[in-house]
Amino acid sequence: MRMADHEGLLPEPVELVVKLYVALPARVDFQRVPAAFGPDADWLGERLPDDTRGTRRFACDLELRVGPDRRATFRKSAIVGLGAAVRDDDGWVVPVEWRAASLAPLFPVFVGHLRLREERLELDGRYAPPGGKIGHALDRALLHIAARGTGRWFLEKVETALKGG
Repeated sequence: MRMADHEGLLPEPVELVVKLYVALPARVDFQRVPAAFGPDADWLGERLPDDTRGTRRFACDLELRVGPDRRATFRKSAIVGLGAAVRDDDGWVVPVEWRAASLAPLFPVFVGHLRLREERLELDGRYAPPGGKIGHALDRALLHIAARGTGRWFLEKVETALKGG
């Protein structure tokens, strides 16, 4: 991902931006991708007006499951954006981004790509921890775990949508 792909979404300086990569083993039926990511897809939540770049936006609650059995769930209202799904040699690629719907300066902004491969889903991108240098240090100590958990939740949501559920 080039930073220019999401111009203005992540703050400067770039060294305060953190890479996030999460993968989930999954059987992906490529025939289902156009419907799951098409104009009528509603699996992410309430459809909002597209942004100026044509990104489809949805209001939803991002989830982070915690605890030994992952039963406790934290939710945060967010705006999730999906670009057009594009077929490549290995599957499909969908630009994706999210940000908090309220109290935005207190939560990370994520920009990246969802890759749908035959036997796995991948979320690959970058996010800016809130709080500048202090937030970046906290991210290395603890917050990155929350970012990975949210990414894993998103991939599970995609997997369910691809199964038609």
